[in-house]
Amino acid sequence: MRHRFPSLLFVALCGFAPAVLGHFMHWSAWLWGFLSMVTVSGSLLLVMTVLSGGRASARPHEPEDSETPAAPVEPPYQETRVVEAALPSAVDGYDFLFSATVWWRPVPGHPDRSDGAYQALSVSSIVSRALKVVHGEEPGRASFARYLLEGELAVSLPDRSGRVEALASDVTLTLAHADRERLRKLNDLRKDEEIWEYEREHERNKRRYLGDDVLKSAGSAVVWWLARHEDEIEKAVGMIGPLAQISAAANDEEVPELFHHLLVPPMGARSEATVGDPLWGGTGETFDREKEVGVTDRLLVLLAALGLKPDMDSYTVFVHRLVRSLEAEGLVEAAEEIRRTLLTPTADDGDDPEAERPQNPEDEPPDDMPPPSPWDAQGPAPEEPDPI
Repeated sequence: MRHRFPSLLFVALCGFAPAVLGHFMHWSAWLWGFLSMVTVSGSLLLVMTVLSGGRASARPHEPEDSETPAAPVEPPYQETRVVEAALPSAVDGYDFLFSATVWWRPVPGHPDRSDGAYQALSVSSIVSRALKVVHGEEPGRASFARYLLEGELAVSLPDRSGRVEALASDVTLTLAHADRERLRKLNDLRKDEEIWEYEREHERNKRRYLGDDVLKSAGSAVVWWLARHEDEIEKAVGMIGPLAQISAAANDEEVPELFHHLLVPPMGARSEATVGDPLWGGTGETFDREKEVGVTDRLLVLLAALGLKPDMDSYTVFVHRLVRSLEAEGLVEAAEEIRRTLLTPTADDGDDPEAERPQNPEDEPPDDMPPPSPWDAQGPAPEEPDPI
């Protein structure tokens, strides 16, 4: 402060000097004002130069600052390796194989352990941290868990004792080859079982739909068939009989009497020879139609298709003529089967011409003679139906 006052006084005198001189010499105000500014600026520059030179000369005599103490140097990281350490997964018996490169260094202030002890502590710390991450993971998610481990172990953290800090890199997490094969097989079986379960449930739904809705009665079966064939009304009439049979079979019931005349073959057209035959509701075992269906059964189907019933005269005439024709052609076995099945005399039919048929083959007419009419012994034959 004591050096500043003389400097300011000197600058003020230099600034007033042109003004006083210009007043006495009658200078213009612009001139002495300009000179005052010039002198003030020059005096200020001079004073600043003098003051800065004085400070520079005094600096070498000032005491030097004390040096700042250097920070302690941290020890470098050292490297060790963890190879296929078994870590338990969420499924018992399936262990992850963990491998990684461990980087560790002692924490400053704990120099009382050897390098071997520090290395063991660092490996233990890394394995413990890895175990916390993977113990809840499924064995099939090894690739996903590896990325979690890389992020978790990339941060350097001290161990539980606080004596060493460690991090890990080059992390790998796999399963044993045998475990991978088991998991693959189990996964394939699980998927196949899911597909099978869906298919079985679909089949149950279809059976429930057909049994409880479609085939609940013959009428509901016919309505279902019409819903799928809206433009086939005439064909639907022909399907009433088969649908009634299917509906009755699905409900373990007899076909209602209302539909007996629509069955194929009609009710009453079955013979004793067809009872138990697989074609008409026998045991239900697999059979060959060409081998199992006899001549009588085929004839019954033909008679039903022609509309001939056992109580009709044309039915008896047609069967007799067919038997005679078969005998004339030498097909004795087929003729005998038809006669035994369809022309067996009853108690009320004792005068059947077939009952007096000679049993001795020698008494039969020769093959070159035309077969006699079954009506020869009964007088004039009734009017025969139109040829079929």
